[in-house]
Amino acid sequence: MQRLAGKVALVTGGAKGIGFAIARAFASEGAKVALAARTLDQASAAAAMIDGDVFPVALDTTSNTQWQAAVAAVDGHWGQLNVLVNCAGVTIGANLADTDDATWNSHMDVNLRGPFMGCRAALPIMARGGAPGSIVNISSAFGVRETPGFAAYSISKAALNALTRVLALECAAQKLPIRVNAVIPGGTETEMFEEELRRTGLERDQAYALFARIHPLGRIGKPEEVAEAALWLASDASSFTTGAELKVDGGSTIRA
Repeated sequence: MQRLAGKVALVTGGAKGIGFAIARAFASEGAKVALAARTLDQASAAAAMIDGDVFPVALDTTSNTQWQAAVAAVDGHWGQLNVLVNCAGVTIGANLADTDDATWNSHMDVNLRGPFMGCRAALPIMARGGAPGSIVNISSAFGVRETPGFAAYSISKAALNALTRVLALECAAQKLPIRVNAVIPGGTETEMFEEELRRTGLERDQAYALFARIHPLGRIGKPEEVAEAALWLASDASSFTTGAELKVDGGSTIRA
């Protein structure tokens, strides 16, 4: 049996990287997927590459108005929303002293305020009818083990983890059938990761090896490995799991 049969999911950051891998995994497991990206063209192009019932949605996650419109569009299209995955994110490496206001605000807007607004917009529809629901926030190992040189990113992801725990407790206290969890990826082979490799100024193989050494498993993860964790948290198989931080980080957050 497909693990997400009968469920409707909204996935942000779905045009590439981890978000695209999650959207594809969800569709392969029977979910109806609203794939959200900043523009409809981006969302449509990505949706066309996935087999299944995939609905492209334009969504700037820093806009409360667009969040409301996106959730209403999903509800209007399928009449329900069971799973929300907050995957859209940004990272710009900089020490705290070198972080300007624009960089700080960008991280907080995309990595924290966006998921906050998304959860707030989605909760009423997810709670309607009493069907089990799941919110999955895609965080980062840098939000668990703070990392010099990525100040704004680390802080925004640590705050996202706190948002996850608080909302999990609030849903439980209100007897809402909605679980809220976070996935904690380590280094993952995405476009964002490739950009970080370029910023080192090293040859790609040298830069890759440098990042791989941070992970006890000795390599960088794949988007599909993160998607598998999100799939489990979205499914009823994780029905007794809420407020968790599921690490898919090659052991990087426990390295001495």
